[in-house]
Amino acid sequence: MRCANEVVIRERHPIPTLEETLAALNGAAVISKLDLRWGYHQIELHPESRVLTMFSTHKGLKCYKRLIFGLSSEPEMYQYVIQQTLQGIPGVRNISDDIIVFGSDQGSHDRSLELTLSRLENTGLTLNREKCVFSVPELVFFRFKISANGIAPDDKKIDAVRNARPPQNAAEVRSFLGLVNYCARFIPNFATLAEPLRQLTRSDAEWAWGDAQQDAFHRLRVLLTSDCVVAHYNQAAETELKVDASPVGLGAILLQRSGDSVRPAAYASRTLTDVERRYSQTEKEALAVVWACERFHIYLYGKLFTLYTDHKPLELIYSPKSKLPPRIERWALRLQPYTFKVVHMAGKTNPADVLSRLPLENQPFRERNIAEEYINYVTVNAVPKAITLKQIACATERDPTLQQVQRCLGGSEWPDTPELNPYKRVKEELCMSNGIVL
Repeated sequence: MRCANEVVIRERHPIPTLEETLAALNGAAVISKLDLRWGYHQIELHPESRVLTMFSTHKGLKCYKRLIFGLSSEPEMYQYVIQQTLQGIPGVRNISDDIIVFGSDQGSHDRSLELTLSRLENTGLTLNREKCVFSVPELVFFRFKISANGIAPDDKKIDAVRNARPPQNAAEVRSFLGLVNYCARFIPNFATLAEPLRQLTRSDAEWAWGDAQQDAFHRLRVLLTSDCVVAHYNQAAETELKVDASPVGLGAILLQRSGDSVRPAAYASRTLTDVERRYSQTEKEALAVVWACERFHIYLYGKLFTLYTDHKPLELIYSPKSKLPPRIERWALRLQPYTFKVVHMAGKTNPADVLSRLPLENQPFRERNIAEEYINYVTVNAVPKAITLKQIACATERDPTLQQVQRCLGGSEWPDTPELNPYKRVKEELCMSNGIVL
């Protein structure tokens, strides 16, 4: 869809800001969260738009009838449809496929929930029951804890730094100091605090990690995750995403500009699996981009941002005209809902470097597989009825194409026709059994 996205005219429907949504939820005593099943697939495409999804098969050109992953205009279109469906119901907010129903007491919450479920049913929209949460006093939404007591940040956005292990060599110390230097202007007495660590990076210094270094590392790590350094996300501010991949892990930092200063809004890291560690460096860096965008989806969805990487080839890889290997092509498809510009930066200036070198251990991660999602969708919505072998044999007798296949399998010459060519290509794998082609 990359070429199609170059000419698609995006419908600029405003997506609610995080501040607007959180302001409405402040003080909610009873909350439910609804998750729409299959997301984009529930929205039917206009016949004139279906040609944009055309793809080639052995049976000719086909088009999708429903919204698919990969179109750049998906976020606005999807938000508009869901928002129009829920319009007028009190105590309901949605961003993308997450719907929040809330009330100041159980009664008002239940009335809003009943109206919401009725509206969804009437419009044919279905929910994923396993991901829905009903009638709870506290809920984490967009990395914020919402309850009757107010709104508080979710600590998970700083776990990558707060739980990072101590450096084990001079190179890892330099990476950590690179991250700290990036936020030095917000840390009081930074030079004094960092001196025990800086001593280990000198060319003539022997490696000796003692109490002074551990204390400096701990204090700087605490300061890095404090409110004076980590900014609350601002939907209107210019946003940057810096990513990095090392031989053992991935790291990412979400930053926002405020005047002349740049402050981190969230950190993330994870280790690479055994299979991922065998990827080429370019594949690791490309994976870091996909993982980081999906990790910070709630902040980046429907927003223009700048993506910084120290791997120069990514500037070309994610350009619309590039020809990609199958694995990276699948990753590029997953990035289509995001709008960003790739900028190269020197590795030594990339603050995400330390997070990829000191990743959090045992981070649960389930890589999305677009093909698997499509297969699951078709499987759930097109379950065939149970039929007998006799019924299959009778249907084969009435099918002229299968009758020709049977004659060819019996020794007749295979004609060159569009109907038989798919069978002809796999004729060595076909056989006959009780009137059925197998």
